[in-house]
Amino acid sequence: MSANRLKAYFNFSKKERYGIMALMVMLILLWFAPLVFVPEEQPDEEGYALFRQDIEQLQQQGVRHRQNEDSIEASYTSFAAVSAIEPVSTTLFYFDPNTLTPAGWQRLGISGRTIQTIQNFTAKGGRFYKAEDMGKIYGLRKQDYERLLPYVHIAVKEAEHKKERSAEAVSYTRAKYNVHVIPVNTADTTAFIALPGIGSKLANRIINFREKLGGFYTVEQIREVYGVSDSIFQQIRPYLECDASAIKRININTASINELKAHPYVKYQVGNAVIQYRLQHGRFQNMDDLKQVHVMSDDLLQKLEPYIKATIYVLGQGWA
Repeated sequence: MSANRLKAYFNFSKKERYGIMALMVMLILLWFAPLVFVPEEQPDEEGYALFRQDIEQLQQQGVRHRQNEDSIEASYTSFAAVSAIEPVSTTLFYFDPNTLTPAGWQRLGISGRTIQTIQNFTAKGGRFYKAEDMGKIYGLRKQDYERLLPYVHIAVKEAEHKKERSAEAVSYTRAKYNVHVIPVNTADTTAFIALPGIGSKLANRIINFREKLGGFYTVEQIREVYGVSDSIFQQIRPYLECDASAIKRININTASINELKAHPYVKYQVGNAVIQYRLQHGRFQNMDDLKQVHVMSDDLLQKLEPYIKATIYVLGQGWA
């Protein structure tokens, strides 16, 4: 019974047998297809050459890297040599910082790192021209500077340096400046440029300021020019003279707001206040009338007085 069932289970029709055979053939063909259709690989000579170039470049970079490491190691050799000096007892003695050896600095109690800084400075052409230059050493402690300062001995070098600088300064001054006393109200740019510390820009600023003022009534007004520092003014002060007789004055009773505010000492607020007072109270008769303008301070009035006139102003006699 069971044998009949097993026989019936494996009993295939003719079409089923053909199908099974066809499936087996297809599986066999698929199994051997890669061996038949995959082309034989050819060596990529160009790719291999590029690969060899990459390898050689990596090898060269490795050599350069080792060389850099060697140079870095060598750059610290001198510092290591200084640091390796056996500690010695601190001793104070007179010395020239321009010629003192690392061992000498070590005897003075200076650290190896600071000694290396000094050696680098002098090796590059740096010099100590006076004892106080020791304070510029990076890393030198204040207590060490104060302790060593009395023992620095470079008097000959310092004197020679001062002499050279003095000679250069005198030579430069004589070559550049041929200074004479100049009238500030008539001098041109060439005359101002001849003064010490005055270039073409400052000379033009002085003249432009003079034009806007209407002239200087005192040489002290040169201080008000932008760029003229107190040190420059002190240098040029002995060479300046002022004649205020040719100052251009403003007629306070006829000047417009534009004429008033064009003056460096008169701002729009002051000029407008003068115009409004004149419209309300009539012509100005004296300086006391100007004091009535509420924005007119005593300092401003004092600065403006040389530049103000009215129809009754008499030169040399003031307000009548």
